[in-house]
This record gives sequence, structure tokens and C-alpha cells, in this order.
Amino acid sequence: MKTTFEIKTWLSENREIVISEYAKLENEKFFNGMSLKDFMVAVLNAMIRNNVKSEKRAANLLPFLMGDIYFNNSKVEAIDRTTNNLRAKFAGTAYMAMV
Repeated sequence: MKTTFEIKTWLSENREIVISEYAKLENEKFFNGMSLKDFMVAVLNAMIRNNVKSEKRAANLLPFLMGDIYFNNSKVEAIDRTTNNLRAKFAGTAYMAMV
């Protein structure tokens, strides 16, 4: 009988890969402070969302999904003073839709 694939078990066996990717993320200059637990849960949820049903598919998707989570938690955010000034000036007006 064919064995069923479980994402949690597979991720537990490959946790070193996930932890090493998190360690790289921690060293990023613009890291937003996500905890290791939150990172691992995000990877698990991404695998569940992508409906992974085999080890081969999980191994192929894992680097891409971790890269996506990595990117989303190390963004550079800048303050755009010009846009903020326009928002303050035209708040509540029809022109605000263009700002």
C-alpha cells in the first residue's frame, strides 16, 4: 500500500534547511524581526496553500517558498515626503483618488 505524504513530517526531517535560510534572513540589514517560529509556520502554511502531495514536489517548492517569505520580511521601506504632503493637502477631496 502506498504511504501518504505528510507536510509536517517532511518539514521536520528538513528543518536544517529552513533554519539555515532563517539565519541568512536574520543577517539582512532590513530584516523586520520575524521569529524563527513564525518563519517556520509561514513555510508550513505556504506548503499547505500550494497543496503539496509528494516529497518531490515539496523539495522543488521549498526554496521558492522560503525565498518568497525571505523577500517579504526584508523589504526596504522609505518615507515618500512628496506623497505624504499631497495626501495631507488633498485629504477628503476628489483629487485624493489620484494621489
